[in-house]
Amino acid sequence: MNQEVRDIYWELWAICTDDARPLRHRYRALRESFERVAREQMKNVSLQTTDLAARINYLATQFSLDGWCKNALHTFRLTSNDVMSHRKEPDTDEFLRDVRSVAEAYRGIFSVSIPKELLDILPEQVRKTPMKREKMDIARRVRVSFEWADDEFLYVSPVDEVSEENWKIRYNVLGVNDEFTEGIADFWRHASLNLLDVKKNEDGTYTPSFIVLDPDYLVDISTLAECYRDYGSHPANFLMNRLIPIDNATPLLLGNIANLFLDEWIYAGEEEPDYLTCMKKAFRKYPVELAACEELLDPEKEKAFFQNCQMHFEHIRQTVTETFRAAGYNLDKSDAVLEPSYICEALGIQGRLDYMQRDMSSFIEMKSGKADEYAIKGKIEPRENNRVQMLLYMAVLEYSMNVGRHKQHPYLLYTRYPLLYPARASWAHVRRIIALRNRIVASEYGTQMHNHPSYTAGLLAQINPTTLNQRKMQGRFWEQYLVPDILNFQKRLSGLSDLEKVYVYSLYNFITKELYTFKSGDMDSESKTGASTLWLSTLDEKREAGEILYDLRIKDNQAFLPHKATITLQIPKYEDEFLPNFRAGDVVVLYERNCPTDNVTNKLVIKGNIEWLTAEEVYIRLRASQRNLSVFPETSRYAMEHDYMDTNFRSMYLGLSAFMNANQDRKDLLLGIRKPGFDEALLSKNAPFIDDFERVAAKALAAKDYFLLVGPPGTGKTSRALRRMVEKFHHSPDTQILLLAYTNRAVDEICSSISSISPEIDYIRIGSELSCDERYREHLVENELASLEKRKDVRSRLSTCRVYVGTVASVSSRTELFKLKHFDVAIIDEASQIIESQLLWILTAKTPEGKNAVDKFILIGDHKQLPAVVLQSEEESTVFDERLHQAEIRNLRDSFFERLFRLYATDKDLPIVDMLCRQGRMHPDIASFPNIAFYGGRLEAVGLPHQQEVLDKPVIFIPSQVDKESLSGKTNRYEARLVADWAERIWKESPETFNAGFTLGIITPYRSQIALIRKELLAKGIPQLMDVSVDTVERYQGSEREVILYSFCVNYRRQLKFLSNLVEEDGALIDRKLNVALTRARKKLIVVGVVDVLKENPIYMRFISRYYSSALDEIS
Repeated sequence: MNQEVRDIYWELWAICTDDARPLRHRYRALRESFERVAREQMKNVSLQTTDLAARINYLATQFSLDGWCKNALHTFRLTSNDVMSHRKEPDTDEFLRDVRSVAEAYRGIFSVSIPKELLDILPEQVRKTPMKREKMDIARRVRVSFEWADDEFLYVSPVDEVSEENWKIRYNVLGVNDEFTEGIADFWRHASLNLLDVKKNEDGTYTPSFIVLDPDYLVDISTLAECYRDYGSHPANFLMNRLIPIDNATPLLLGNIANLFLDEWIYAGEEEPDYLTCMKKAFRKYPVELAACEELLDPEKEKAFFQNCQMHFEHIRQTVTETFRAAGYNLDKSDAVLEPSYICEALGIQGRLDYMQRDMSSFIEMKSGKADEYAIKGKIEPRENNRVQMLLYMAVLEYSMNVGRHKQHPYLLYTRYPLLYPARASWAHVRRIIALRNRIVASEYGTQMHNHPSYTAGLLAQINPTTLNQRKMQGRFWEQYLVPDILNFQKRLSGLSDLEKVYVYSLYNFITKELYTFKSGDMDSESKTGASTLWLSTLDEKREAGEILYDLRIKDNQAFLPHKATITLQIPKYEDEFLPNFRAGDVVVLYERNCPTDNVTNKLVIKGNIEWLTAEEVYIRLRASQRNLSVFPETSRYAMEHDYMDTNFRSMYLGLSAFMNANQDRKDLLLGIRKPGFDEALLSKNAPFIDDFERVAAKALAAKDYFLLVGPPGTGKTSRALRRMVEKFHHSPDTQILLLAYTNRAVDEICSSISSISPEIDYIRIGSELSCDERYREHLVENELASLEKRKDVRSRLSTCRVYVGTVASVSSRTELFKLKHFDVAIIDEASQIIESQLLWILTAKTPEGKNAVDKFILIGDHKQLPAVVLQSEEESTVFDERLHQAEIRNLRDSFFERLFRLYATDKDLPIVDMLCRQGRMHPDIASFPNIAFYGGRLEAVGLPHQQEVLDKPVIFIPSQVDKESLSGKTNRYEARLVADWAERIWKESPETFNAGFTLGIITPYRSQIALIRKELLAKGIPQLMDVSVDTVERYQGSEREVILYSFCVNYRRQLKFLSNLVEEDGALIDRKLNVALTRARKKLIVVGVVDVLKENPIYMRFISRYYSSALDEIS
């Protein structure tokens, strides 16, 4: 028996014998153990599964587990679900039965007998036939796992109960579910299916009305509706829509402004809204969009646009004040909910409505564009895509909120006419729409599963007039207005070189795989991930991950405020082990949770941002005001979870579109066909240099295309180097500068850095208040433009300001900025944390005149510190095409910075890569190990006073021991006590000068260990220690403290692969996560860990060997 399998069996034994822990906790530990083993067995499998049922079915097939073993695992899964969701009290006999089931599964998976010590404490294996439940005659919804299909039946296994044999699901039944027949061939084995409105047939088979493929992959309702075009609804429309940018034209602006008008009229009291006042509000909300709209530069079109705005304003007034009150309409604005969101796992869709009555009896979807004026002569009918939206919202209310479609009163409001159109239900049409959704999901799954350029080439080749024109349209409208967009895409794609095509296809696959993983979850993670955790994770799992606050009570409801709607919620006192993972600025979903079955899939969801939170309260800024106070009943309890927003993926797909349309010179530069230019004469002219910062700033000026600056820890890459570059570039009176970073925290640091420049530099920040430090909010674009009332004044202000600052995501989402601005240089901080697909749009964007939107790039980063966060595994993102290897495109999880570094770092004839080597943070003794291990000994101390002090043992390694009570391995009480003891000792050395934000920081990898350390600190009874930051390495990047305490918290060997983040350079392994952890301290670094486990990692072993003796001396 190898050590890994021995450890797995030992873990089962430890779970069984840990009588001191509550049985519910042991059930959770058993579940974690099995899920971890299941993920490990599937880590190199392209099958993407969102739930444990599908993984059990896969393991049973892959390892030939017999039917009894498979059913026993399903029994364990169902029992643990009930226990961990607090729907059932755990039972000792059932628990031991389930441990035996898991052990038997391990025996089959590893072909290793169960150890006698474990067998002795487990009950005998009783191979009972699963208790047959009374088969339902009809069911609203059944989740199943797909096995195979023939011409008449799907063969599936149920997820919510245990069955000895597969169920037979009849499909292709005319008038019942024949709409799904075409897509059945795309189903894959072990795919999750939702069967809706299921009826039992006399022969024991079942016939559903709906068959929903992979319902955990949510497709947005508006995105699905836009697949319905005048010429057809082919799934390739979905692909085309994501790759063609939406132009900032007057119809889009009119739609946004009309929505604002609707809000104003819904909120209006006795005093009616005034058109000019509302337009001023619209101008304040969309100043850049209005200023950048090219159509509005034409006086005639400008006049027509504002006449249209006034017409829509009047029509909305008429609808709200007159039609709402008319007989036959079930609308009452005083009982309305604005912008409610819905997550419908039953149908695999999600969306947001414009207006809904609180009792969900009526809702409105508003459209400012044209209806169908030609389908029936003399009559206005809804456009098909609008009708699709209405039908899907009706289905959501029926299947998620249990509001029958015949009790609903849905309306389409066309503000152009005005027309408040009562929509009619057609469930056959809904089935056709969900069948299209299935085909789209199957296409997405196929892309990420095949992960090959040739597959994607075939997929995108479907975007052609012949394939898309399902209705065989002909004539002037088709030829002049519809075909050109399709042909233009096809022309751009076919016009790419072979190298450019494989680049686009490879990035497309990477983005699609990342999106699928983002929605469905990561197989290679230690715990559940992805948007589907909102409904798939149990309460205990969410608590373990810190991803929920529940049993919240309303303290102050200010949701009715029209421009700053907020709600303050009281947080109850939870158990010590529960540590919520929320921060100010987080985007969250809020819903009523009055019983264990309430969740985001069956409750109205309101979205917002956390403005601030304490241990007792959370203050949320709502996305939409709610005039109706009953939206938040005071007697209800609420839950808050993180929102999973996929807007960044939209920018990445549009980056591919921008690349396809980019100037050839820029494409050649990015793919290494053309070398970057460098002005040696300009560099020589600025020599000699008084310091490193002067040198790198001069090189940045001399670079013609891009320049890379490597900034190791403490070298001043932002505070000094970036600031010096800005000063140099800003000295030229016409130079336009764009400053970017990955995180808002880093953007705050940039603002701090350039705010110290004298004379003061005028700059505008792109972003929102909630993500901006209060000190810099006056520079936000919305505040800079707030006093302006004319578009020409906006254009003038944007033109005269030469420096813009923002995150890559916020700037990428404001594409209209590049219609107004051309930038001479973009300086990108944290560049080693930004993957290429996230930067591609900015790298290849063009101005309206066809010039590159940004002339050159300065990339500042350190590829030896924490990299970009990528969900898919390193194997899945590997590039195998040799042509891309020539440009050092080897793995798409690498940052653009890292790729260019590999390409030109050793090119002595091209000085476009430099490195800062003088660090002013760490004492030389602290810097010694990372300097030698990770930087080849190139770092040297600046020689600041604290670096010249003679310190007694500035680096200490303290040995700990395995915490056998920690079944998950994510806590170690011995290390927590050691850390707390040392924290107390550090405080006692200078209690008067102790500053929690400066003196001490504590780092550990797991949230559970963070909670345990905080508990030990609390026990010390020292208030100042409770203000000390205890956080993960990821949260500490960019921070520093006088003293750092680092708890490895590794109890098992299996944890080592998740603890490190390795990259190889010049044959040497570099642990990027360890590098960050060791380089946060200025004067003292204390590391705690279990030697017997850590020594399995060669880098950790080198560190321990060097500092272990110091620890022994210190302890003695």
